[in-house]
Formats: sequence, structure tokens, C-alpha cells
Amino acid sequence: MREQLTEPWGLVAAGLLGGLGAAVAAALAPAGLLVGVPVGLAVAGTVYSIRVGLGALSDRTPARPATDLPAPARGGDADRWLRRAEAAVRALHRQPVDAVVRAQLAGVDDQAGEVLGDLARFAGQVTLIEQTSTGINIGRLQQDRVQLQRGLHGLPPGPLRAERERALRAVTDQLDVARRLHDAREMLLARMQAAVLGLEGLVARTAELLALHATSDGGVSLTAAKVAELTSDLEGMRDGLAEAERLSRSTLAGGQVQ
Repeated sequence: MREQLTEPWGLVAAGLLGGLGAAVAAALAPAGLLVGVPVGLAVAGTVYSIRVGLGALSDRTPARPATDLPAPARGGDADRWLRRAEAAVRALHRQPVDAVVRAQLAGVDDQAGEVLGDLARFAGQVTLIEQTSTGINIGRLQQDRVQLQRGLHGLPPGPLRAERERALRAVTDQLDVARRLHDAREMLLARMQAAVLGLEGLVARTAELLALHATSDGGVSLTAAKVAELTSDLEGMRDGLAEAERLSRSTLAGGQVQ
């Protein structure tokens, strides 16, 4: 709805028809502009409302896939990349095509929606990692480690040294967890970025495909070959996302692939 409210053609159409209505009413009514201006505003408001309503109802953008993972924080890195992916899928669905090409692009649309579902899951995983990381005070742990290491210098073997070594291992383990969480987050975000940029490139290539279909005598066969290429790229995109997810799990598991 927010996008439809700022869509420029709706504003232009409302302004033009509202102005036309005001001019006609002013010319026909004895009171002139006193009647024309309210009539024009009413016409513009009606046209604008209808345009926004129809645009929202006809928008074929898939809803953000529901997951059991937390929703990304608005304005964060995961949210930003997910919104760009949604915009790319929306632009892909809005491409003006004839019935022949639309049938050929059905598979591309479906796979783009599946990629968007993968990215929604990635965004949730990044958010979960971020929420987990906030409970680890890295600065304080680093200070504790330095103090414990200093305390061990010259300390003879015995119960006191054993306790301090045990404390040092506990601090080191927490810092290792924080590092693995950071690495997993960066891996997921990097793959999200690559996939989103790939989707945006897909939109541009689809526009090129449509131009090729419209201007080439052999448009149908050429389009079929291009669609197959786009489908293959989307499959590779999903494979890349699955691999990144596997690597992030391996990182969190300390290098053991789960």
C-alpha cells in the first residue's frame, strides 16, 4: 500500500483528471471556480483512491515467507538485503509480457519466489545470531583473559593455579563462541548480498529477454533458450545459498559440518 501511495503515475492521473473535472465544472456552473475547485479535488481524490486500491489488490508480489525464526530488525543489514530481494522479485513479476513469454517465465517466477524464501530464512538466522551475540560481553571477557594470563605468570603448580587455568579456559571458550557467531553472521550476509545482486541482475536480463523477443523474428526459440539460462542461474543461486548455510553451521560447530 505504501508503494502504491507514492507511485507517480497514480498522482499524475489524479492530477490530470481532477484538473479536467475542475475546468469543466467551472465552465458549466454559474459560480465558476467556487464550484470547480471542490469538484476537481473530489475527482482527483476519487481517481487516486481507486488507483491505489486497484494497484494494491493486483500486486503479485509474494508475501514475505513465514518462518519460526525472528524477524530481522528494521534497518539492519539482513532487513536491508531482504527488502531489496523483495523489490527485485516484485519488479520481475511486473514485467509486461505476452501470453507466450509469460508461460515460459512461469518457472523463473516460481524459482525467484523460492530464492526469496531462502533469503527470508537467512535473514532470520542472521537475526538469531545477532540476538545471541548481544549476551556475550566481548570487551569484558578480553579484559578477564588478560588479567587471568597475568595472574598465571610465576604462579607455582597447585590448586590456585588449577582454578585460574580453569577460569581462563572458560573465558577463552566464550570468546571462541563469539568469534564463531561473528564468522557465521558474516558468511550468511555475504551470501545474501550475492544472491540479492543476482536477483537484481536477473530483472535486467529479463527485460533484455523481452526486448529480444519483441524485436527478433525468431523470438520464441531465442526466448526459450534465454529462459533456460535464467532458470539455470536461479538453480545455481539456490545451491550457493544452501552451501553458505552449510558452511555457517560448520563454523558454529567449530569446523565440524552438521
